[in-house]
Amino acid sequence: MKSRQHRFILSFFVALLATAGSTAQEATPDTFFLHHGDRVVFYGDSITAQRYYTRYIEDFVLTRYPDLNIEFFNAGVPGDTVYGGYTGDTPKRLERDVYPLKPTAITVMLGMNDPGYVPFDEHIFEVFKTGYKTLIGDLTTALPQARLTLIASSPYDELTHGTDFPGLSQTVKKYGMFVKQFATDRHEKFANFHDVLNHALETAMKENPNYAALLIPDRIHPSETAQWVMAEELLQTWQASPIVSRVELDVASGVACVAQNADVSQVQFTSSGITWTVLEHALPLPLSTENPMMQFTIRVANLELMDQEILQVRGLGSPSYSLQIDGKPVADFTRDQLKNGVNLALLPTPMLDQANGIDWLEERKTKLDAARLTLEAEMPSTPGAIEAAQTLRSAQKDITREQHEKAQPKPHKFALVGVVKSH
Repeated sequence: MKSRQHRFILSFFVALLATAGSTAQEATPDTFFLHHGDRVVFYGDSITAQRYYTRYIEDFVLTRYPDLNIEFFNAGVPGDTVYGGYTGDTPKRLERDVYPLKPTAITVMLGMNDPGYVPFDEHIFEVFKTGYKTLIGDLTTALPQARLTLIASSPYDELTHGTDFPGLSQTVKKYGMFVKQFATDRHEKFANFHDVLNHALETAMKENPNYAALLIPDRIHPSETAQWVMAEELLQTWQASPIVSRVELDVASGVACVAQNADVSQVQFTSSGITWTVLEHALPLPLSTENPMMQFTIRVANLELMDQEILQVRGLGSPSYSLQIDGKPVADFTRDQLKNGVNLALLPTPMLDQANGIDWLEERKTKLDAARLTLEAEMPSTPGAIEAAQTLRSAQKDITREQHEKAQPKPHKFALVGVVKSH
């Protein structure tokens, strides 16, 4: 247990301006790419249609910015290319899946299927580039106010599995580099899913090749845990805040000298330790830390960089302390660990339980959305299909309202109790 807790210790400091007393320093959404009232469409192929990274993006916004009201829509279709696919060509896709939603922000991730699963072919590449430029041009013409984020596709994994299509990995990367240059030329946001996930694969191979092979189990579709890597890359591109909260207590002064994105009150010292109440303004990410594969992914991709819920306590007397929240034990820490700062985001806290409940609702909503797309894109002529799709959209909105209610943070009573070792 102790070694596990040590893995959750955040060993670096975040540069902050300290304020006197318990005045909260807000992690404001001012620099965040998304804004209150935004309507975000994720456009792509089967990797987007998996509804993993898109689900995690919504989880992040709900837990990190609970006061923002943002709607998300998934427009991913399996097998799609820059020219469309089995549910229609690109003009039909845009007319059906994008324009009616009146998005204010759009992400585009294509490039896995476009090479045709053959060795690199310059002609096919030119066809892709022409189609990509046309797609983006159509979007900007029809939706001139929409903000775009262009994404380099996640990698085709030849590193952990070998390959069915030799050279496809480099081809997909080459397509992604075109997207990067195109985004740069147009001054659009760019997120590099390819490189960030490829780096995680390389790191994972050094640590555990068997687990590494589970990150992209079929070489094409990243696993549920691996898509957290993609989500965090997009969130960093959007300049999302990595801070859940940061609380610094000083025993000597008896006050909270830093309270970032949190309100601290009722600081009291007892013969055995210290108690205080915290109302955080955000929740930790719903990372399934009990899942060994999730633990592995957190480690090889350093996912906790975007999930910082820091507690730092200076001036403690006893060598070791038990952290309790709402009367329940969470973890034991040494005095030095608390002095340096510990990350609570990856520990079994009531705040994480609350975040997991939001993700449970999000998973339900994604299943409804997948059924909705099937009706609208694959079965539109079936009697009652469109009406059923509208019913599913309405059910999704109901879940979203419930999520916003459940995402509101709650105050919690913290206690550090000195641990007396028996001899």
